[in-house]
Amino acid sequence: MNEDHKIVRDSIHGDIKIDGIFLDIIRAPEVQRLYNVKQLGFAHLVFPGAHHTRLEHSLGTYFMAKKSGDILNIDETDKKNLTIAAFLHDVGHGPFSHTLESLLRESLNFSHVDISEKIILGEFDIFTETEKEFINSPNLCELLEKYDIDKKKVNKIIKGEKQDKQHLSDLLVSVIDVDQLDYLTRDSYYTGVAYGLIDTDRFLQTLKIIDNNLMIERKGVGVVENILMARSLMYSSVYFHKTVRIAELMLSKAIEMIEDFNPYNLFKMTDDELINYTKKTNDYSFEIITCLKYRYLFKTAYSRSHESLTKDEIDQINNLENPDKRRLKEREIEDKLNIPKGHIIIDIPYQELHFSEPRIDKTDIKIYDEGRIKKIDELTPITSAIRSRYIPDWLLMVITDDKYRNTVSSNIEKILFS
Repeated sequence: MNEDHKIVRDSIHGDIKIDGIFLDIIRAPEVQRLYNVKQLGFAHLVFPGAHHTRLEHSLGTYFMAKKSGDILNIDETDKKNLTIAAFLHDVGHGPFSHTLESLLRESLNFSHVDISEKIILGEFDIFTETEKEFINSPNLCELLEKYDIDKKKVNKIIKGEKQDKQHLSDLLVSVIDVDQLDYLTRDSYYTGVAYGLIDTDRFLQTLKIIDNNLMIERKGVGVVENILMARSLMYSSVYFHKTVRIAELMLSKAIEMIEDFNPYNLFKMTDDELINYTKKTNDYSFEIITCLKYRYLFKTAYSRSHESLTKDEIDQINNLENPDKRRLKEREIEDKLNIPKGHIIIDIPYQELHFSEPRIDKTDIKIYDEGRIKKIDELTPITSAIRSRYIPDWLLMVITDDKYRNTVSSNIEKILFS
């Protein structure tokens, strides 16, 4: 007898019912791969409980989208498109989630969202040549066609594109959305950091659709303040924790040093597959992966905050946001200080932060107050405080192996700003 539904026990939301097309979606190979992609990359090196996966988050986002669709009484077809988009919004993530996102933008000029679109449209296959013969399963594109789902509409919601029913995009991609509600709550739970505690039920109950646009009732301002503060604090305390960031930079450098690496191959890999592949490519990559394995990480040799820099220094640092110029500067430091190649890494995180989470300093939320539409800035000072907060607390960081740390610390400023 065919099962007509499954109940999945989720750590955050409790029992989640999966039925209909979603039974097939959760079994799809593209979705199953996410069981082996950590939600928070290397955060477990600092927060030992942070081993949860992209699939758990995808399932939670689906649940939150379905719940919001029920509360807002959204049309069944629209709700199905929304919940499918929520389930698949991260299907294009490579290993270790956002860790390698900057390399992808540099080499391919697009992000995991673009890969998600290609997977849904059937333009990208996650299988290697040797794997396909063992998996007798339709891909996601074929699956969506079987259920007569409009793939373009689903992608439009995932990308947050403008549309007639703008509330559908806004529920998944906006200043505050079901994606953030799940990952902030989930990541807070697994890291043990209390900043992400959010009254999601209260927030959903204050949502309102006015002229196909999503708004929040005046009574929801308090919970909006809570969510915006939670997001800001989670980014500074967890997502851009300095030690987590160092581990991510080390892996990115190891991938960068692989000759003739095809970035498309990333999306066919899981975390473990990438580690095993990288370790075998060259001596430097073997060293870095071994260091990550035993948590023998590079150290901060030099760090500067925005407030401590002159305008001229900030201009010079901003110039290093260009990857080619940054690598040239890294090689210059290595050559002048007689340090082996790959053992100086310059981090200028501002641009990468805003690519990985473009909503980080956005607070343009519309509040519905007794028939009038107001900006949230009119009702709380917290939004302006959040926009003025620097995340992370360094504008520039230089990391290196511990044995070169003192040498770099003593000489780096002259080399950087001469």
